[in-house]
Amino acid sequence: MRLVTDWNRYHKRTRISQRFLWTIWRAYSDLLRGIHFQKPIKIIELGCGTAYNTLQMTKLFPVDKVTLVDFNPSVLNDAQRRLSCLNCEKEFLLRDLLNLNLNEKYDIVHSQGLLEHYTPDEQRRLICLHRDLLTPNGITVILVPTPNLPYRLWRGFLEKLNLWIYPDETAISKEEFKTVLESSGLQILKMKRCHLIELGAVCRRGSGYL
Repeated sequence: MRLVTDWNRYHKRTRISQRFLWTIWRAYSDLLRGIHFQKPIKIIELGCGTAYNTLQMTKLFPVDKVTLVDFNPSVLNDAQRRLSCLNCEKEFLLRDLLNLNLNEKYDIVHSQGLLEHYTPDEQRRLICLHRDLLTPNGITVILVPTPNLPYRLWRGFLEKLNLWIYPDETAISKEEFKTVLESSGLQILKMKRCHLIELGAVCRRGSGYL
């Protein structure tokens, strides 16, 4: 039987440091370097967690609307408080991503810390969801952990201390990530290592999905 991460327990016991949030955002900002929009955009974050990265994006781009999606009500409430300072339209959806049906399209569709908690088949479905939510000229940004030496050492250390709390997390190699993105109808614009343990990709819809 496949064990899944207890996100209620995680969010109750884990205090996410500002330094960690900033480290992830630096990876995002590096991936987004050179991306420009001529008019206000719509952003959606799938599995929004803290919503910190969406908040930072609103400082980079003119934004008309942000949509945050998560299945955990306490997480979504925290995200709503964090984004209360924004003047643009805000939408907070308590939904299961695997059964998310939205007609609206977005200029940026992004996620971090999401795919690795799903089975390979579910990962493909979620990547297709990223693709299907894009406007014709939109981009998707996805960050996943990759099984390099720093990741293996860090995870092994925490597992020995019984502090590893993500039983369903499976790191994704660069080859696997590239293959599933392209086979799901995305064109990779940029792919690079982010900080020590993650791999990030910026994509747009492939020509067959325009």
